[in-house]
Amino acid sequence: MKRNLSFLLSIALFVMLYTNPAFSQFRLKIGPSIGANFNIHTGSDLPQSGNGFGIVIGGQADMSFTPTVGLIANMQLYDNRSGSFTQTSSNQYQDQAGNPVTSSVSTDNSTSIAYFALEALFKLSLKNNNLFFFAGPSLGFNIEGSYNQTQTETFPSPYQSNNTSNSSSGSFQNMNTRFELKFGGGYDIPEGSMFITPQLSFGYGLTEVQQNFNWRILTIQALVTVKFDMI
Repeated sequence: MKRNLSFLLSIALFVMLYTNPAFSQFRLKIGPSIGANFNIHTGSDLPQSGNGFGIVIGGQADMSFTPTVGLIANMQLYDNRSGSFTQTSSNQYQDQAGNPVTSSVSTDNSTSIAYFALEALFKLSLKNNNLFFFAGPSLGFNIEGSYNQTQTETFPSPYQSNNTSNSSSGSFQNMNTRFELKFGGGYDIPEGSMFITPQLSFGYGLTEVQQNFNWRILTIQALVTVKFDMI
């Protein structure tokens, strides 16, 4: 009985809102999204800044309440924020004859970081135009966090037999939930009964990647969504 009553109330509420002139302009478009991130890793606890690319896979619900005001809800199943940087140095040696030998040391550091992300973005469309802008919060739950470090030491001729290369890898501990402020714009391109929507945005990471470690990620994201009219 309670389930039937709740269902009837939901139907009545939907009909009331949809037939109300204030909500009669409501539109809903839904579709899959795919894109790429350019990630900038920064923070005082990093030896130096790094950057890298990652892919984004998910879906989007685009809601318009009026011709100019709406909401974009993104669910990104895989949001990769990976990056890398290289450190260089040198070591001084002497050969058996006492001659100085200088080696070059290169240390490649790479991280693989990904999140399951939920976003609620305020949308402002230009009147009588397919161009729109958006801004709002993004919340990311960590699903991947690992690192790889490769150190290579190279000697000049004729000492190349001393060249070495060592690698190590592992998983990050104490990863934080990511909170980010995101803003950008997009353009709806109508294609029959659907829309192809390229979007470009910038995400400013407010939380540290790891607990008690000054390391944040800034992201430029290019996304393409194929949306279908639902309402």
